[in-house]
Amino acid sequence: MDEEQSFFDKLRELRERYLGFLDTEVFTYEDIVVTISDILFPVLLIILLYYLSNRLRSLLIDKILPRYIEERKISLSIGNGSKYVMLIVGFVAIMASTPIPWEKLNFPILTGDHPLLFFDVLQLIFSLTILIFLTSKLKTVFVKQILSRYSEDIGVSQSIGTIIQYVLIVLGSLIIIQNSGINLGSLNLLAGALGVGIGFGLQNIANNFISGLIILFERPVKVGDRIDVGSITGDVIKISSRATTINTNDNISIIIPNADVINKQVINWSHNDRNVRFGIPVGVAYKEDPALIRKILMEVATEHPGVLKKPAPEVLFVQYGDSSLDFDLKVWTNRYTDRPIVLKSELYYSIFEKFKEHDVEIPYPQRDLHIRSGLNPPEGASQSFSGN
Repeated sequence: MDEEQSFFDKLRELRERYLGFLDTEVFTYEDIVVTISDILFPVLLIILLYYLSNRLRSLLIDKILPRYIEERKISLSIGNGSKYVMLIVGFVAIMASTPIPWEKLNFPILTGDHPLLFFDVLQLIFSLTILIFLTSKLKTVFVKQILSRYSEDIGVSQSIGTIIQYVLIVLGSLIIIQNSGINLGSLNLLAGALGVGIGFGLQNIANNFISGLIILFERPVKVGDRIDVGSITGDVIKISSRATTINTNDNISIIIPNADVINKQVINWSHNDRNVRFGIPVGVAYKEDPALIRKILMEVATEHPGVLKKPAPEVLFVQYGDSSLDFDLKVWTNRYTDRPIVLKSELYYSIFEKFKEHDVEIPYPQRDLHIRSGLNPPEGASQSFSGN
């Protein structure tokens, strides 16, 4: 405490030495007097603080962090976070060093046996904001730098990182509240109002938050999975406390409430792994040799780089159709899990070229028309026929 006082005293001495001649009153409120130097000195210090924080950011990003962290995105995140922390802490220290009697502005928000003061609430909000900011940055570093070395599944790493972030936020919030100087008895009224609000107006938010926790712990879906929810198909790119973000093949981000992911039927194409089997239906004319068709389709499948060799592709003779012999080419892939139409298109192109090389006929729809004899034609029709 003595060190803090000496630091603030030094700042006040600097202000009086260099800006003492500007001690002209700007305004007064009751017994609070504010001069030009009271305003100008903090402004100059804030400008200097901004310059120093930018220098710290550049030093971390360009000189220090590249020695330990390979990914520049994480270095940028840590550098920006350090800059903002320095700005916030420095701003608070500068404002505390001003001769303005802040304690007189610390008016009570709630009165009673345990009054709730304005600055106590402000300090609590500030501390919780810093806690959430730091835990989010810590999660990024933990997932990208530590867990990525032990697990290639980004979804598992994101789930573990998010759970750790929530645990740190809960523990940190309890510590901050206990050391904030706020008597918890003064929060009973606010807690009661919050409970009523959750009961009536915040049901969906509470439902989505709990659903988000279920998703993180049970992991029916995780970041990187290919899922279908109703008519929406895409890759999971983010699971937050309220919603799950899906990115479609058209690069459109669709935000789905977590409750919908839990309560609705979800098709997860990569729940166990990303190996998925697709069927490619093919029809040929009746005159074609089924053995030749099987050989051609297997060649097309084995030559495509996106088709897995194990499990091996296979060709099924499905049925004798109305106009064709129907086959189904079954292929496995893990590269086209999120682009099945692209894989089918490329295979169909190759099948068409192979069929041209071997003169394989792809039939048109055929229908047999039977005309029964012995029916009496309409009168107009017979007369027209005889007239020709």
